[in-house]
Amino acid sequence: MSILELIKYIFLGIVQGLTEVLPISSSGHVAIFQQILSIDSDEGLLFLILVNFGSLISIFYYFRKMIYKLCADFILFIFKPTSRLKTREGFFYCLMVIIGIIPIGVVGLLFAGQINSFYQDHYLLIVGVGLLMTATFLFLAKEKAKNNGRQSMKFSDSIWIGIAQTAAILPGLSRSAVATTTGLFRKMSMETSLNFSFMLYIPISVGSFLQYVYLLLLNPNSDAVGLNPGNSYQWLYYAAALIASVFATYFALKLLFKLFRNGNLLPFSLYTFFVGMIVLIVGMTQ
Repeated sequence: MSILELIKYIFLGIVQGLTEVLPISSSGHVAIFQQILSIDSDEGLLFLILVNFGSLISIFYYFRKMIYKLCADFILFIFKPTSRLKTREGFFYCLMVIIGIIPIGVVGLLFAGQINSFYQDHYLLIVGVGLLMTATFLFLAKEKAKNNGRQSMKFSDSIWIGIAQTAAILPGLSRSAVATTTGLFRKMSMETSLNFSFMLYIPISVGSFLQYVYLLLLNPNSDAVGLNPGNSYQWLYYAAALIASVFATYFALKLLFKLFRNGNLLPFSLYTFFVGMIVLIVGMTQ
């Protein structure tokens, strides 16, 4: 067993967990660590499945009470008419989540191939622009984060947030930043915007997870899977990355809600601005 290799996988799991939750773009940071730090984080389908699953575990656990209530309200509203007065709010919230994920699903199906093809030729430039756009969204919304107080959701909110987050198909542009700040621009409170952003994230992430699993089942012996049967320690490395992803995601959630509850978007805006500028300059010089 290589200690350096184990540290590498733990590091990749931490990167996955932190960037998946914080509004700093996980796809952008994957490109950064691949190209600037010369770390190959494209370990294949199995690795992607495991580290994404680690993030999902933490997010499900963190929002477990909210998820349970929403699912219960949705089912009871449909199958138990006498409960509809109590479950109406949760049922309509679930409908708004469904409406919110439709645009990004359609855009992903129609344009993901073209975007990925263009991205391969101009990856650092695209990531740099995406990070700068993320910084701009966060900066423009920083005052609204402190002043907004509306805790209710409207169907028009879910439509606008759903449309806005389609822009996050661009690598480097954070989906959570776009979704949350759009909610703030709609005069929703920070807590309401952030919660809805993560309720949108869960079905989107589950869909990506199932897509990875489907591709894995289609080609279980392909090199794209990333598992080397000759390396008896690779499962240990993958397990370490999974565990690191779980804990890093949970830590990032706690940090995110602590900072965002105070309306403190500026640190994330400054971080994505400076990283975006560095990546853009590096991309222009290559």
